[in-house]
Amino acid sequence: MKWSIEHKVLAGFTVALAILAAIGGLAYQATVSFMRASSQASHSQKTITALEEIFSLTNQAETRQRIYLISGDERHLAPRQSYIERIQMLLGKIHDATIADPGQQALLRQLNTHVDTRLALLEGVLQVRREQGFEPARLKLMAGDGEREMAAIHETVLQLEKGEAARLQHWLDASRENSDRMLVIFFVALVSVAVFFGVLFLFIVREMAERKQAEAALRESEARLQAIFDTAVDGIITIDERGIIERFNPAAEAIFGYSMAEVAGKNISMLMPSPYREAHDSYLAHYLQTGQKAIIGIGREVIGLRKDGTTFPMDLAVGETRQGGRCMFTGSVRDISERKRIAEQEALLMRELESANEELKNFAYVVSHDLKAPLRAIGSLADWLSADYADKFDAEGKEHMRLLVSRVHRMDSLIDGILLYSRVGRVKETAAPVDLDSLVREIIDLLAPPPNIAVTIETPLPTIVTEPTRIQQVFQNLLSNAIKYMDKPEGKIRFGCVAEGSEWKFSVADNGPGIEERHFDRIFQLFQTLVPRDKVESTGVGLSLVKKIVEMYGGRIWLESSMGEGSTFFFTLPRNIANLHANKGKT
Repeated sequence: MKWSIEHKVLAGFTVALAILAAIGGLAYQATVSFMRASSQASHSQKTITALEEIFSLTNQAETRQRIYLISGDERHLAPRQSYIERIQMLLGKIHDATIADPGQQALLRQLNTHVDTRLALLEGVLQVRREQGFEPARLKLMAGDGEREMAAIHETVLQLEKGEAARLQHWLDASRENSDRMLVIFFVALVSVAVFFGVLFLFIVREMAERKQAEAALRESEARLQAIFDTAVDGIITIDERGIIERFNPAAEAIFGYSMAEVAGKNISMLMPSPYREAHDSYLAHYLQTGQKAIIGIGREVIGLRKDGTTFPMDLAVGETRQGGRCMFTGSVRDISERKRIAEQEALLMRELESANEELKNFAYVVSHDLKAPLRAIGSLADWLSADYADKFDAEGKEHMRLLVSRVHRMDSLIDGILLYSRVGRVKETAAPVDLDSLVREIIDLLAPPPNIAVTIETPLPTIVTEPTRIQQVFQNLLSNAIKYMDKPEGKIRFGCVAEGSEWKFSVADNGPGIEERHFDRIFQLFQTLVPRDKVESTGVGLSLVKKIVEMYGGRIWLESSMGEGSTFFFTLPRNIANLHANKGKT
């Protein structure tokens, strides 16, 4: 987002205030740190005092013990309990004061242990004095255990005092560092604010210069936009939130027949026929109130009204902009009369084509069936003549009769081929899973190749979901052709399949005579054969039928061949042939 110079100056002052606020925050932190150091120093001093008092109380308890040992007067032991309670209370305060220092806490635990041990020793000596008298108590006291514990207490107290002194010195040093740091921060902050305001001044001067350049660039940009507006092929119309026309480019003038002067300041509804004209203002008001769009940002086909009163279809796209709080709408208009006319012609041609295709299908069906009746009669008559007058025909007559019967059978096969070819893509059956391995083996058994031809399935064939009859026609025609044209004493026909991406790639290879490359496209054309029909009986429909079925499923078919070595027919089928089949059914 591009900031205005006013916003940038305001941001500069905000940064300056932020710097001052940061200085205040640092000063506050220094004050807090100083107060914390003072508090910690006070705690450390109190801790040292408490340690000294603990050592003193322990000494006093021992002194009272020695007086009792000598005198046996129980009154000297009276303050002993208060000393012990005072010691425990002081140890608790020291524990709370040093809770954050693991080292001091460890020493305090040692002190607790030594104090407890010393008090226990005192109690033991007192017990001996009461029960056994002075001499045994004196001997127990002279054993030195109490002195060693007192020395340990003294040493531990000194270590704790040393630790507290170190902590006190740490906080004093931290306080001095904070004071020194604050002096540096104040100095740097004052210099930074001065430099910042100097830079801000220079920035404002530069921004003023850039603003002038931007204004010049804006004027140039507006000139370019005006040129685009004036030369645009589509009509461009700008209106305000009340629907009043503010701009009307030359293309719009040509489309509607109005000049800019004629439409300026008038409602856009003048360019709409009824009932759209009456509904426009309410639609615009509804959009401004609710924000619900019907055309804005979407585009649609509407009806326009020319100056001469004629209407025409047009594409309308509307965009919304805001300028200084005003809501503006810009519409792009294109006259689609010619496109609609062409679309109607195309629709008419498609209907005529569909009608012609339907007539052609009906023609093929009717002609085929009408030809079958006389053809069957000719076939029956030929068979009757061949059987009843066989003894009256010479060799040439018998050959003529054989050719007549052969031509009738060929004509019958051609008619069947035409019917099969015309049904592909028109007559559909329910798709089902087809195990191609089993299907091909059934086709081999059905065609019963001669003993000299070996048919093998080299790679497992997949199971696909398709129309069983159609896929059977593909494999049956390819195998039939390979058998029909085999010229080797030991014929070999091989079926194979591999997965390639989203397709299955099938192959049917043979070691027959081969096909010249110049015939590769011709053999897939309807009624085309490479060998005279009197030599090899063929209708020329089989490969055309295979090609049409494969391409209907979105596949392709081709061949590779070497003369004298054989041919390999390849064809592909989509691996998701079931989905493709379903989509074709929907269309």
